Amino acid sequence: MTTPLPPPAVDRAPSISIVTSCFNAEATIEATLQSVLGQQYPALEYIVVDGASRDGTLAVAKRHRAGLAFLVSESDDGQYHGIQKGMAMASGEIMAWLNADDVYCPWTLSVVGEVFAAYPQVEWLIGTPGHMNRRGQCTRIAGESAPAYPAAYVRNGWFRAQGAGYLQQESMFWRRSLWDRAGGLDLNWRLAADFELWCRFAQHAQLHALASPLALFQRRPGEQRSSAGLADYEREVEQICSALPALPWTWRTLGGRSEHLRHLLRLLTWRRSPVIAWSMHDERWQLVQALRPLAKTSWGELALELALRRS
Repeated sequence: MTTPLPPPAVDRAPSISIVTSCFNAEATIEATLQSVLGQQYPALEYIVVDGASRDGTLAVAKRHRAGLAFLVSESDDGQYHGIQKGMAMASGEIMAWLNADDVYCPWTLSVVGEVFAAYPQVEWLIGTPGHMNRRGQCTRIAGESAPAYPAAYVRNGWFRAQGAGYLQQESMFWRRSLWDRAGGLDLNWRLAADFELWCRFAQHAQLHALASPLALFQRRPGEQRSSAGLADYEREVEQICSALPALPWTWRTLGGRSEHLRHLLRLLTWRRSPVIAWSMHDERWQLVQALRPLAKTSWGELALELALRRS
């Protein structure tokens, strides 16, 4: 069992509210709950909203009832409705949601609390993307530890499959004030409400890259909405983007031809962007402005993935 990390090295640990919205997640939610509660963060508010599951999801959640601020089980109108309901109960200074088949890294809440406490100007944070398999093994951490996230690119919806690649929701944390200014989720979008929220967040705040993984996304092809419903998700994304500035000409012409060309464009597009990284010299998390590529993974990683597909 992993030993919890100490509280943030600041005068006061900011309160963090985490929402998990779930439905029939008996097979995966135990690991999710443990990844949050096992960190023993001193100012955690963890809210679980179950959509009246028909399996043993609620029973699993009840085993962790002592660590939960709220546990609700009732019919709802889908995942985002559950998230919105949970956020309405939340009181934390920092907010996030974690799906019931993903996990936080053991250091996540400690790092998040420390960074937000140390840098009041940071309103929105994303960690280095990470993935795991069905057995809970970490299978990939993106090689480019702190890519650029230009506010205009996020605001314009250019972080999508045909552009700079989707943002990893599991690694996102933000201040309550940003959530309130943006107005929360738009429930008119049943699949891509997260994507639409990032576009609105970027109208109010800069997304800061943290040079460390914060969460692992579990890949279960064909089972998750993110894979089984990918075509429907991307249709909603296209609808959202129809009211936004179009992708640059190079992305529209070259990026549509192949995954490798899109990745090459991401590697070649560098922008100055805020990065939070651990300074070994100063022994603290340090915020700097640095020139970074849009790519979240290196060319070598892409070549490795191609080799694996051909084997």
